[in-house]
Amino acid sequence: MIHFNDSTLAMMICCAFFAIFSLINVSNALQSLSLNGQWELNDSKNSYKGLTGNVPGGIYSDLMDNKVLDDIFSGYLDETSKWVPRQEWIYVRNFSVTEELINHENINLVFDGLDTFAYVYINNEEIGQSKNMFVQYVFDVSNKLKVGENTIKVHFMSPVKISEDLAEKQIHSYVIPPVCPPNEYHGECNVNMVRKMQASYAWDWGPSFPSVGIWKDVNIEAFNSTIIRHVVTDVLEDDDNDTWILNIDIYLAPSKKTITNGKIEAKIQLNNQVITKVFDVPVHATNISVVCEIPKGSVHTWWPNGYGAHDLYLLKVRYSTEEESEVSTKEVRVGFRTIELVQDPLGEGYSFYFRVNGIPIFMKGSNEIPIDVLPERGQDKKKIRRLLQTAKDSHMNMLRVWGGGVYESDYFYDLADEMGILIWQDFMFACALYPSSEDFLENVLDEVEYQAKRLSGHASIALFSGNNENEGALRDDWYHVKQNFTLFKDDYIKLYIDTVKTKLEEITHKRRIFVASSPSNGKKTDEEGYVSNNPSDQQYGDVHYYNYLLDPLNPMILPIPRFASEYGFQSLPVLESWLEATSNQSDLYINSKFVTHRQHHPLGNAEILAMIHREFQLPEVTNERYIESVIYFSQIIQALAIKVQTEYYRIHRSILHPDGRGNTMGALYWQLNDVWVAPTWSGIDFAGRWKMLQYYTQDFFAPVIITGFINVQNQLEVYVVSDLLIKTFSLSARIKVFNWNSLTPAIEQNITVDVEAGSSKLIIAEVIHSLLDNAQCGSGSEATENCFIHLSLDKSGAQVAPDNYVFPAKIRDCNVQDSNVKITSVKKISTNGTYSIELTTDNIALFVWLDSHTIPGRFSENGFLQVVKQRTIFFYTDVETSEAELSKELTVITAVNYSK
Repeated sequence: MIHFNDSTLAMMICCAFFAIFSLINVSNALQSLSLNGQWELNDSKNSYKGLTGNVPGGIYSDLMDNKVLDDIFSGYLDETSKWVPRQEWIYVRNFSVTEELINHENINLVFDGLDTFAYVYINNEEIGQSKNMFVQYVFDVSNKLKVGENTIKVHFMSPVKISEDLAEKQIHSYVIPPVCPPNEYHGECNVNMVRKMQASYAWDWGPSFPSVGIWKDVNIEAFNSTIIRHVVTDVLEDDDNDTWILNIDIYLAPSKKTITNGKIEAKIQLNNQVITKVFDVPVHATNISVVCEIPKGSVHTWWPNGYGAHDLYLLKVRYSTEEESEVSTKEVRVGFRTIELVQDPLGEGYSFYFRVNGIPIFMKGSNEIPIDVLPERGQDKKKIRRLLQTAKDSHMNMLRVWGGGVYESDYFYDLADEMGILIWQDFMFACALYPSSEDFLENVLDEVEYQAKRLSGHASIALFSGNNENEGALRDDWYHVKQNFTLFKDDYIKLYIDTVKTKLEEITHKRRIFVASSPSNGKKTDEEGYVSNNPSDQQYGDVHYYNYLLDPLNPMILPIPRFASEYGFQSLPVLESWLEATSNQSDLYINSKFVTHRQHHPLGNAEILAMIHREFQLPEVTNERYIESVIYFSQIIQALAIKVQTEYYRIHRSILHPDGRGNTMGALYWQLNDVWVAPTWSGIDFAGRWKMLQYYTQDFFAPVIITGFINVQNQLEVYVVSDLLIKTFSLSARIKVFNWNSLTPAIEQNITVDVEAGSSKLIIAEVIHSLLDNAQCGSGSEATENCFIHLSLDKSGAQVAPDNYVFPAKIRDCNVQDSNVKITSVKKISTNGTYSIELTTDNIALFVWLDSHTIPGRFSENGFLQVVKQRTIFFYTDVETSEAELSKELTVITAVNYSK
């Protein structure tokens, strides 16, 4: 490894950093031949002759395209297609090679993604094997090609059978649990034996589709000297010299030929200037490390969503040789920012928060599961952009890429950089114990090295986590291994510390944040030997919290952790989405055979009904609206529960309790998206429709909120929470008490409040019955049933935060009156498909839900409480429509008329 410290050179190379978007461009003597496109497809028994397959692609997509399978996301196809991953599948194509290409010193066949176990043949000669879905395979084919026609064949083995074989070999030493998932998953066994998407063997929110195929690009590269394989960058801040310190690693491909005159040119476009530097590449160098300085005044700082711009600076790194006339380039975009995970002594424990550019930032967001359960479809740029745009529009500044899925596409991380969405990146291990055999660990080393080089330069990458929930699984004995705890702890450390952490630190020079697991106690976990005595201690690290037994709308039951990285509740998708999975509406009764088959969470349907019954009265099962009522109320209770929990966490950003709990600085709910139509924890269903939860995120993640709850002393506590970077003066908090039968508030209190930057502030703590007595709501429980509290916040008459509300009693016990909510006008107000919708009501309307049914799009608000006679909502359509068509499709419902 060669280190350059020349300051001029530094100025030039101040560019390579933060590798964000990578593409090898070839010209002159360099050549590249794409093998993407249509291939022949068959199984090893020649049962499916004449099929075609797409590359990139996968077996399920190809079998659907060839009409061998119907839509696997409908009906019970996840069960009836279980034969697919038990077959061996063969992809073949012919391709032509020129003499010019053959004459290169180095010729490689490069697969960016093989899923998962495959033998690769060129002209019927084996040239390599794959055993990991998450690595790039580069096979030397210099002596395997011929001028003219050639044949490539990729023979995929059954991942299910390979998993079984590996488990059978392992069992001679000891069983590594879990062997199989719960019966409710309808999944496959032994997924922890293999390095592929863990959720492809089923999860509690998804089906079992053990994918097979060439899921990313494949090409032949030919060169004489070398090419740039990776550019890995990092940024540090030097306040003393008012500069950014940029660290760059340039990785070159190994070459059979010794090159003596290689040069690298780095060119970066900064504000109003371009910096270019050229330097020689030492003989035999494959990794060149560069340290450089950039004046802060020449760039803008990159900030997370909601805190400023996300400026990125284009760096072009160019390798060339005079002798060979070869040019290889890689382009990356650089985001100049610092990020720290602060774990300082705090009360009885340690803090756990992210400081970006010196500013403590409360992380607001969600957990992202795979874009699609079929990995090739997860590369869909339109789908990725829609998902990340939703996160940005919902005031999210962090997404956690969960450890049972895949490392997402380059495009995903590029967009995260552009949109200011920080990424909590898990390594792909989840809810299991794993082998520590030499073969397995070597396989993981290749994975970590490749993904660290690919991802760590992104401005959006905030943290790497070794796994999802495996520390807790070991310590809390999920899999009944307590009698062999030391054995499995040793395995755990070999995998996540000796292998994953060590390799990550090697690639990133220990400049990337790493925690061994999520949840974990962070630094405390490290101090306790990497498996903490209590991995979910609220005074350290991050916490995952689920409780389906207690009242989800009572914040008094909640933990008050340093960082909440998972929490959630299930709901059902809307009717139109269900009908994309079944044409029979009678399938959709919540305990029907079909819905039960789709409900993979044990006792999940019972939990949904129990949550609904705590707050609402469902109609009789024989009622024609019963199915839609269960759907509607499941979405209400999910949205309310996550709203209550999220706002409670946000309140505690500035509160440290005597018992050491508090100073919560992150809320990432479970989960953002879906991979099929089913009861799940998502806010966006498989069809892309927003559930009520997703609408609510726009409010409970708003930069400033006003919120309240009733504490154990029966006091109403009202808080203002601000994520702003400046103090806010003279806000007017309005606390109104409404009777359920009137649009006119019974009483109103106005409180003028100043709120510090990045803080929460208690503005009132009043005994609830005193407040209700003043509003003449009645006495005792009657008062809490007759009235509710409405909260708003403005400054000089302009709204500062979303309106909010507190219900003193369970909604089913309240004297909620019927209301006549009408859509009185629909008008197109812009050429980009925005419509205004005017609603009127004659009384308080609870959980007003608008639906555009067959016209895709989203509303500016939905599921809201209407306390004014007239209200305007906006609809943003995804397709061309008209006022008449939209008016015909639009419907509106409320909680009262759907409980009858």
